[in-house]
Amino acid sequence: MNEVEIISYQPNLGEFFKSISYEWLEKYFGIEETDREVLENHQTNIIDKGGHILFARVSGQIVGTCALINHGEGIYELAKLGIIESHQGLKIGEKLTKAVIEKAKVLKAKYVVLESSNRLKKALKLYEKLGFVEDKYLIQEPFSRCNIQLMLKFEYN
Repeated sequence: MNEVEIISYQPNLGEFFKSISYEWLEKYFGIEETDREVLENHQTNIIDKGGHILFARVSGQIVGTCALINHGEGIYELAKLGIIESHQGLKIGEKLTKAVIEKAKVLKAKYVVLESSNRLKKALKLYEKLGFVEDKYLIQEPFSRCNIQLMLKFEYN
């Protein structure tokens, strides 16, 4: 496999954020209205509020994406991690997640939180490996598909 390049959001990449996210949501769960709102209005709901969207590019092709949503007061949410099916199992999700965590550290985040499902066993193993622990923080009402909430806490000197 060619090298994975992690790149930051550019407006022309927004369609990839939507299409990749819709693809995995439809495969595993179905689309909720909150998903549609975030995906269709990602500039307003994520970027304009101090969040970030990162992309994984391989051989010039966007193959994955992940968002870091700013909830204020140093709390960020890792959301919409998705890899196109042809590139799953190649540790691209891990590279994206690590890049999001590094972005959060640069932003001096206190916490990165996420909501997931115990159906996503590989994703949960990845999050655990990267230091996330289960926590009931409830930033918002969880999606109906979410039955586990995880948190990564940062300590700065």
